[in-house]
Amino acid sequence: MRGWGTSSGSESGPVTVILLLALCVLLLTAGAHPAPTAVPAKGEDDGMPVLRDAADAEGEVAYTAVRELRGPEGALRDGLDVRVVNRPGEGLAMSPTGTEEGAFVVRDSSDLDTLDERLLAMLEETYMVTDVGVDAIGGRRARLVEARRSDSTVAGRFWVDSETALLLGRVVYDRAEEVAFSSRLTDLRFDTEGWPENAEGGSPWGDDLDHGERNRLRDAGWELPEYLTWNLRLVDARSTDHGGERVVHTIYSDGLSQISVFSQRGKLGEAHPSTDRNGYAGTATGGEGVTRGHETIFGGGMGQYQSMWQADGFVYTVLADAPAGLASSAVTALPGPEESSGFWPRVRRGLSRLGLV
Repeated sequence: MRGWGTSSGSESGPVTVILLLALCVLLLTAGAHPAPTAVPAKGEDDGMPVLRDAADAEGEVAYTAVRELRGPEGALRDGLDVRVVNRPGEGLAMSPTGTEEGAFVVRDSSDLDTLDERLLAMLEETYMVTDVGVDAIGGRRARLVEARRSDSTVAGRFWVDSETALLLGRVVYDRAEEVAFSSRLTDLRFDTEGWPENAEGGSPWGDDLDHGERNRLRDAGWELPEYLTWNLRLVDARSTDHGGERVVHTIYSDGLSQISVFSQRGKLGEAHPSTDRNGYAGTATGGEGVTRGHETIFGGGMGQYQSMWQADGFVYTVLADAPAGLASSAVTALPGPEESSGFWPRVRRGLSRLGLV
């Protein structure tokens, strides 16, 4: 498995029933214990120093390599190979293999392309992170670090170069311990000769939103939860203007996977109904990973899932490098398509999840 209104008369009865059911939901949710796996894993996180060394190495070690990105077995796409050149102090340049066209440089990225303290903190909080010992990857000696769930299943593995502490590869697994997506460095050289001089970019997407700014947006009707699920915490929030309208990008992570949520006021045009557009291959209604109320979560070739819908005067787009189950639970944590975010719709959704309506 290691793998790479008001009511009276006859209407009072249904309202009373709904109120009683709502009270039952509140009591049930207050007293119920979480699923055995829906809690942080306990144990000594002796693998965290290895991963923190890997995070430091990204800012210290110059290298050129190919980053191979792969999705789950049987994905409709073959994956993606990206030429990466790391020049400490200047950034990480990336371009499609075989050409420098479209190359761009990432500096202080909000996309969390490499390990940083935000991801490491969430990883340590959620999983038991263990230094398994010496292993090998791509012919290089490495330290193998595993992230395990509270039921001891493996959620992720990291291979850290024994010589340089570079992160050579990582794999994220679903709950069945099947590969959800992976990334590894190949053709590794310790130079920056492939640095693309015509590379664009270099600045993070949008402006950082601090706690106060996020609260002001929430007061204005924006849905910006601090958590999507118990193990998906907000780790980055940014805002920019597009066509004179504000667009907010929030990133959630458990330390292994990332969920990006883009939100903006407006509605989808008739040519772009919820979800079923832009050429992504879907699971189809009734298929594995489908979220009720959101029709389909789409899967790309690198384990990336996408969903788009409108609700409460906003359009939401979710991009997730995550196992299908985690992506699905993240999407359903947001307002449902065309539903109000008021009290009763939320009660109805809660009853539905319990199978009561």
